[in-house]
Amino acid sequence: MASLELYINNQLCEIESPENFSVYLKRQLLNPAELSTKDAQRSYDISLPATATNNAIFGYTNTEEVRGKFSQLYDAQLLVNGIKIFDGKFKISEIGKDYYKGNLGVPAAKTVKDIFGEMKMNQAGKWPLKFEKIEDVTIYNEGKHEQKTGEDDEISPCIFPLALYKLMTKESLNNTYSAKNVYDRSVRFALEDFPPSVNCIHMLKKIFKQAEYNLTGNALHDERLRNLYMSYKNPNDYEMQWGTGTTSISGTWSNYVKEIRSIESNYYMTSIWDESPMSITTNLFDSRNISNLTIVDPSGNITHNTNRNRIHNINFRVPYTGFYKVRFKAVYTGKDEMAENMDLAVSPGGLDDFFAECKVLRHSLGDTDVFENLYFDNHYYKNNIKQDLDGIGNQYPKAHAVNFIDPKQNKNFVCGFSWGGDVEGKDDQGIYDYKSMKNPMIKDKFYHNPMAMSGGISWSIREPDSESFRAYSAVRSEGYVFEDDKPSGKYKIELSSLNDITPWTARTSNTNAEGEIHQVIWLQKNEYLSVVSTATFWEKANVWPNHQIYFELSLEPFSQDFNWMNMDNDGSSTKPMNWNEDGTYKKGEIDLFKFLPDNIKVNDWIDNFCKAFNLKLANTGIDSFELSIKNKDMVTTASSVIDLDKGASVQQRRNESLKLPSLYDIGFTVNTEEEGYYDLKKKSEGNTNGNDDSEIIYRGKYYTESTETNVLTQTSNFSYCWYKEILDFAKEPLFKIPVIMNHEAWENDLDYEDTMDDRYYDLPQRFWYKTGLFDAEINKRPVRLAKVSNEYNGETKLTLDYKDDPNSLLNNYFLLLLNVDNTYTVVNCYLTPEEYSRLDISLVKFNGNHYNIAEIDGYDPMRRSKGVLKLIKRMI
Repeated sequence: MASLELYINNQLCEIESPENFSVYLKRQLLNPAELSTKDAQRSYDISLPATATNNAIFGYTNTEEVRGKFSQLYDAQLLVNGIKIFDGKFKISEIGKDYYKGNLGVPAAKTVKDIFGEMKMNQAGKWPLKFEKIEDVTIYNEGKHEQKTGEDDEISPCIFPLALYKLMTKESLNNTYSAKNVYDRSVRFALEDFPPSVNCIHMLKKIFKQAEYNLTGNALHDERLRNLYMSYKNPNDYEMQWGTGTTSISGTWSNYVKEIRSIESNYYMTSIWDESPMSITTNLFDSRNISNLTIVDPSGNITHNTNRNRIHNINFRVPYTGFYKVRFKAVYTGKDEMAENMDLAVSPGGLDDFFAECKVLRHSLGDTDVFENLYFDNHYYKNNIKQDLDGIGNQYPKAHAVNFIDPKQNKNFVCGFSWGGDVEGKDDQGIYDYKSMKNPMIKDKFYHNPMAMSGGISWSIREPDSESFRAYSAVRSEGYVFEDDKPSGKYKIELSSLNDITPWTARTSNTNAEGEIHQVIWLQKNEYLSVVSTATFWEKANVWPNHQIYFELSLEPFSQDFNWMNMDNDGSSTKPMNWNEDGTYKKGEIDLFKFLPDNIKVNDWIDNFCKAFNLKLANTGIDSFELSIKNKDMVTTASSVIDLDKGASVQQRRNESLKLPSLYDIGFTVNTEEEGYYDLKKKSEGNTNGNDDSEIIYRGKYYTESTETNVLTQTSNFSYCWYKEILDFAKEPLFKIPVIMNHEAWENDLDYEDTMDDRYYDLPQRFWYKTGLFDAEINKRPVRLAKVSNEYNGETKLTLDYKDDPNSLLNNYFLLLLNVDNTYTVVNCYLTPEEYSRLDISLVKFNGNHYNIAEIDGYDPMRRSKGVLKLIKRMI
């Protein structure tokens, strides 16, 4: 007689004698109408006696006082003749005085939603990759990234593909642009044009690892999936974090260069009231006489061009919104040479005769108003502070200490230095007495001091002509004092550092001065910084004092945590801040998770990925998930066969309908406003064959001729990847690249310049494979961009579409039973416990044919009655 053992929570239950114990099992392995294989098991009701042993196993739930008795799941294993035929759970459904009734079953496993909940893709953890400079794009595209241990080392975790999320940025020639689909020398690519394309399998393994789960399964070893990359998707205003290091620039500028007899030609003259002294300003980043430039720019934030008039145009871009550490140093040198041209003259530049300021300004690209209206900023009265010359209770910086600049004075100000103005009024020579620019706390009249933007709100905020802009800025400061040298409490800022970062200036002679300042300031993405010189202009003599400025300016990303700065509205710190504190920016690396979508949940992305490739994700243990290809779950070989020819009657067999849907409709999401869809429809409308269905490329529609009326539809949130042919300068085909853009940008009646900056990063993600490399430039630095395609040409071919083609997604990852003549063959039979345990890995031989097993119902392991077995003629 067969032996039967039931273990609950690893304890052997007492049952009635095996011949009287009733347990019937049902198991479903395959449903061809659902595109998938499965393995669902359960039992019909079983009863267990309420013996002392069983009462203890079930925690005495047969007493009235026990709560939650029907909600508990017990681990359960059923063994027949020592063969485990069931491993799952037991749930009690009824408790009597002398019995327990319940069901064996395999409950729904934990899902990715249970693990990740509401977590967005870019919140999945940290995935740091070394990225120090633009040229690292080539390293990842060539697969020369730093190796890690693991089977996917040879596959880059990301690539930087040549794909268009916007029109190619171009420089105009005489206000004209080449055609939108032409790649030529006028193209000016930037780093943000090529966000990283992340490897899907690398990413999934990282996501599960960050959640402390191990991801396994045959899908991870499928070469077509291992080499799959996905496009970038995020809101258009989402800030890509490139992990830029410190960007710096240094150089020398002179308003007169003796060796080439060149007086600076790019300047602005300003007078703030009718009889005020004139000032003359040059933007050193838009000047002729700048030289000895040294630029350290790992991420391409500085561009430098020289036009036909020998004017240097330097654009120093702020890459992200956040706090930055600014270090600015300048050295002033007065010169004795005199010269003149048709417009003006230069004379010796001694600081006792005039004022000079060297300062850093923030501005938008191309905003010349900032410089045209620029005047001296080192004022100690209105508009810089709410006090008047000779007023009562005035407050000032200590001698040579930092003077804070209010937004009312100059909202574009960042930091800088002021030197000179020692000699009192020489009106007969055209030199004015700049009383409002002289700090009365400097008793020796030897004027010089650093300047920095105020971190508080403007004093004018409640005035009729107010300035609402506020700059969040901090430099170390002991604070202002009254004229009796007692502290006023204003602008006292505690900024600690391991090194001395106190702002300072010095004057070693009448012709030599210098200064250095360290500042933390909140800057906006795509603002620009410029270094300017503002000096006294002797209007009556039309003379510009001859001087030279050497400067060093560096910008280091620090933190995007707005709460780092502790400043009150008056510009004083509320508690100490630390210059050396670890910021949120990581220098020399990027976090790939931060390039993943910020508006897509992790579980939604995984569910749709599984839809697109017909994958199965199953919870296989406490800390493990398995990602498998559903077709590979199907038994395809006769290595294990259950022979029913001797155990079932051919005469008693019957057939049942598979109830196939009338149509399988499988495909990608399609945005009908995209350029690729527009091109496809245009080609389709021009087709005269009458058999070119444009949908077939991104959707698979397969009719079964079934009499059923239902349609099985499966659509992922991913898009088909459209490609567009790009031409060279001779209008010859150059390559086809992904175009992730709406058609509106390509309309010919829209001006190139008006649409060149329109971005489409927010369009649905799509997939591609790396096929080669293309030599290009990013910020005029040579790189090799990845060329991509919808086709994988490895050992196993694949095309990312749903055509009825041998290499399509449909025919490689989906199992469609289109033969409506195929039916279930239903037989009644006995199975041994050993045969039952092999159902998921076996074919069935019946009446000389091989069948796949779909379902068994009413299986009695004690062989007292026959089970009902549903078979399908071998599908693969």
